Amino acid sequence: MAKMDYPKDAETIVHALGGKGNIKRVFHCMTRVRVYVKKKNLVDEQSIQKLPEVTGTNWNNDQFQIICGTYVGGIYDELVNLGVPNDDTDTSQTVTNKNEGIVSRIVDAIAGCMTPIIPALTAAGMIKVVLALCTTFKWVSQTSSTYQVINFAADAMYYFLPFFIAASAAKVFRVNQSLALLIAGVFLHPNFVKMILAKAPILFFGIPVFKYDYSYSVIPIILMVWIMSYITKFAKKVSPDVIRLILEPTLIIIISVPLALLIVGPIGGILGTWLAEAIKFLSAHLGFVIVGLLAAAFPYIVMTGMHHALTPIGLNAVATGGDTLIFVSQVCSNVAQGGAALAVAVRSRQKNMKQLGSATGISALMGITEPALYGVTLKLKRPLVAATIAAGIGGLVGGLLQVTLYIPQNCLLALPAFIGGHKPMLNFAFGVIMILVSFILSFVLTLVMGFEGDGKHKVALAGNATQVNENSQSDVEQVAVHTPTTVYAPISGKILPLSEVPDKTFADKTMGDGIAINPIEGKVYAPDDGKIVSIMSTKHGVMFQTKDGVQLLIHIGMDTVNLKGKYFIAHAKTGDSVKKGDLLVEFDQNAIEKAGYNLITPIIIMNSKDYKQIKPTSQAKVVVGDELLNLE
Repeated sequence: MAKMDYPKDAETIVHALGGKGNIKRVFHCMTRVRVYVKKKNLVDEQSIQKLPEVTGTNWNNDQFQIICGTYVGGIYDELVNLGVPNDDTDTSQTVTNKNEGIVSRIVDAIAGCMTPIIPALTAAGMIKVVLALCTTFKWVSQTSSTYQVINFAADAMYYFLPFFIAASAAKVFRVNQSLALLIAGVFLHPNFVKMILAKAPILFFGIPVFKYDYSYSVIPIILMVWIMSYITKFAKKVSPDVIRLILEPTLIIIISVPLALLIVGPIGGILGTWLAEAIKFLSAHLGFVIVGLLAAAFPYIVMTGMHHALTPIGLNAVATGGDTLIFVSQVCSNVAQGGAALAVAVRSRQKNMKQLGSATGISALMGITEPALYGVTLKLKRPLVAATIAAGIGGLVGGLLQVTLYIPQNCLLALPAFIGGHKPMLNFAFGVIMILVSFILSFVLTLVMGFEGDGKHKVALAGNATQVNENSQSDVEQVAVHTPTTVYAPISGKILPLSEVPDKTFADKTMGDGIAINPIEGKVYAPDDGKIVSIMSTKHGVMFQTKDGVQLLIHIGMDTVNLKGKYFIAHAKTGDSVKKGDLLVEFDQNAIEKAGYNLITPIIIMNSKDYKQIKPTSQAKVVVGDELLNLE
């Protein structure tokens, strides 16, 4: 492979773009140098496409994209050295062209907010993947301090995601970065978090504040920083020059904080919830079809750049229990692109195309598809058709099997991210099947369908790389337990056999054996050291796995799902590792009973089949921490 001459090629690009005077602004993402030019007709695409680092070019409205794969950093740095207007030097330019449509401008804004944080998301996600592998193969205990430290080191990126997005959004919307970060700090301040978890309402000058956990969130901070751009303009207008340095930032914060807590933050939180519910609705009503359709459409969505707009939706889904649509579809699409490109490498008789197909194919399998898409499959057409068909069928298979991703991933590294949920290894197996279908079908279809015009493409090697990894908690693995163990009471109250529970599913032990408690106080505690597999969005149910591998369902009350979280406060979240006696959920016993709900709480051993015998306590009443069930 020839050594790349970035300085010389950067000069060629500037000249082909019509010179510095024709360039409004240059920035880049993981795989593309993105350019806004003044006059499109001055751009010489062919000269740029001939460069060895370039696998293709693309127009997205008024934005010209140069696809460079892993060479993007080298090219961009040299363009900056040549004095081309960029994010750091051209603060007078708006981030999007005002002549673009509203949808395009929104997509560009979201991309601008998400792209700069990709390295941190990637690093955190990879650590999560490694941790998932370590716990799967029992190299590290989930209750060890080593695991805890590494886990919170990775989780810091996701928990404090609003800070990272605030920094990049400030650049996108031309807001003072320190002020944007201050608002993120308001959302995540420990005292505010405590107030959210407390029973008492939060009042701001007598106005109730919507209780919403802004950790892991994306939409609220993006909306708020966007609003701050208008507040900034107002503050500049009304601030006299003599006291501008003091008055302007003060006005911005005085106006922004109430708006953030009372209006914009809640709207963003509600939008995030609606997006999650929309995905659930689509999955429920269109089922596996929507996964297949989105997987087939993904390469075309990538061409428009709109895939960035889907990332926050996928992150929100992961944060609320697992993604079954966005990242799952993207895995199918990316693997299919890799299969098609590698098939081109096998079938082609041209040395350059073999090299290009193999390099970009591996890159696609690792999550970076643009080099394969623009450099191979799109140019040769039939491989793109093959990849589209294969991704669609792979998505249908994934949808039928209800494959779920618990760590945001979009490539082969997604394999450990499938481990989670109630049946982690089954979900993992289904994920492997989905990936194999997407890859093998794409590879075979490309070989069968063939392709034309594969002899005149420049070589641009793309190394292994990973795209966005976004927030998730890696759920615990299902463990077959055969050693005797004890389950301790998570709630204080009167003991009842399951047969007396007024719900046939529990009474018939359909979900597993166990016991029931009629609570005397509205608090649920961790029955042992372990991990929270899932806390339902309505907070009335907790899936818990103890350090010994016992999988418990704590279902607070009958039909309390209908309360939709009202009267419940969660003190922990999905993925948390907790100690015996830690408070998990608090509920208003009187209010729930007045609303007409029975609070009998079944404690179900979800992996009952792993035990020969489950003996309930002989006590009529228990307090938290008493022996409840003996498992043999």
